[in-house]
Amino acid sequence: MAGAYKWKRLSELDIHDSFFDSLKEDYPEFEEWYNRKANEGKQAFAYIDGNGIGAFVMLKVGECEEISLANQILPKCSRLKISTLKLSDRVEGNRLGEGAIGIALWNWLESDDEEIYVTVFDKHRKLIEMLQKFGFVLAGHNSRNEGVYLRSKNAINFMTPYTSFPFINKETKAFAMLPIESEWHDKIFPYSELKNTKQDTEEFAAANGMTKTYICFPVSTPCYSPGIPIMIYRKSSDENNRSFKSVVTSYGTIVSFEIIKQNGICLKSFNDYNDMVGNKSVFSQNEIKTFYDRKKNLCVVELVYNHAFGEGCNVNYNTLNCNGIWKNGHPYQAVYSMNDFRAILSLAKQDENKLIK
Repeated sequence: MAGAYKWKRLSELDIHDSFFDSLKEDYPEFEEWYNRKANEGKQAFAYIDGNGIGAFVMLKVGECEEISLANQILPKCSRLKISTLKLSDRVEGNRLGEGAIGIALWNWLESDDEEIYVTVFDKHRKLIEMLQKFGFVLAGHNSRNEGVYLRSKNAINFMTPYTSFPFINKETKAFAMLPIESEWHDKIFPYSELKNTKQDTEEFAAANGMTKTYICFPVSTPCYSPGIPIMIYRKSSDENNRSFKSVVTSYGTIVSFEIIKQNGICLKSFNDYNDMVGNKSVFSQNEIKTFYDRKKNLCVVELVYNHAFGEGCNVNYNTLNCNGIWKNGHPYQAVYSMNDFRAILSLAKQDENKLIK
């Protein structure tokens, strides 16, 4: 049975599921705490499949307490606490953990909390590695000897697209554009076009992971490089009113960019190319192979997906053009400035103060 992330009331989940055994071992009071929160109607973000619960995330917004550590005291400030974060061994190695952490960070972005933190015992090395990948820093150990891993909006690490996720550096000078045919856009970024609720959006996003790979066929080499923010442009397949239906839906940050074939010349082997695409693409194995065999120009761009504008907030070509934002020439070669990006955020009804740091 295929699994899915869902927001669930704690009362809907089975506390006797073997998934919770290690939490009960680590925290003798866990079952009592869980039942109390269930009676309060609290929710958690859980991945569930035919084998039961595979991942579990619970958030607490607006905590404002001192945190006592062995080496220091973290002063009071408004914090989002990841109360519980657990991944089953059977789902490690895929992108469910990345999706779970990404959703926690999206909730933090939208909140007014200055910091986000989670406590983890040192033995959970894989979870700690993933937290560190996404910019969490060990502040010290608490009285239980748990590591306290923290991020602050006042000290974003912009060294990698993951440590800075989901924020954009205010010092950024250049932004790129990724044009995607509607067919592929809606498979890779289904939550960019959702017409339902925020929770539905998060469920889609977490299940798909925060890292995306797209295979493109540019006539000339795109102006892409790692670390560059990139806007996602959904090209409408509707022949009527295309200028009103082709829209910027969202943006991310480029993780890597590789030219596979150029003017019919193979620069990378099929195996190398196939490894780059990995499990982060919606393309079938047959499509991946056909692209390699038949396309004259072939590139692979990998990005981490920062933010979706949401239904009703996408910015169409006509609006971009009328406001002097659209760049002439092919979108692959277009370079946008911070002023252009801020203008697009404004047109998309986004709070730039929350997104740009």
